[in-house]
Amino acid sequence: MDSNYSGIIGGIIAVILCTIVSSKISHKTSDGQLKFGVLISGLFWCCLAFSLGCLYVLLFTEYNHERDFYPLIGLIVGFGIGAIYSFGEAFKVHGRFDETSIQFHTPWSGSKDELWVNLKQVKFHSTPNWYTLTFESGAKIRLSALLGGHGLVIDHVKSLGHDL
Repeated sequence: MDSNYSGIIGGIIAVILCTIVSSKISHKTSDGQLKFGVLISGLFWCCLAFSLGCLYVLLFTEYNHERDFYPLIGLIVGFGIGAIYSFGEAFKVHGRFDETSIQFHTPWSGSKDELWVNLKQVKFHSTPNWYTLTFESGAKIRLSALLGGHGLVIDHVKSLGHDL
């Protein structure tokens, strides 16, 4: 199979998988909790395992150094970065919301605590697949469509009279 077709097929499978997962978890939350589920933590463990597997090959096995050294380094670095990012998303991103406010924390942008009455704009961005909530203070909260409970937040935002 041509590599162009396999990339397209992989992309289509990823979009379908994300759509299915997003629809199943959008309204699942307990007590207004916002957090990622098994998919993102599974991504972390897979990236970590693949990166460590390549590191093992690099350090402890015989391989064609001339041909395979740089590709192995690329795989270790690429999947290592993926593991670090997905660890941050899976285990460090969390939030909580109720009818008056939303609190949200990420390792990338810190903690935010905002009142719904100060919500200025809501926008969906299809490429990264997230909702951006912009508040009068200038704070922006980005809710991934893979975040458990995001659908309940969006339903609440719509009930406040905001359009998407």
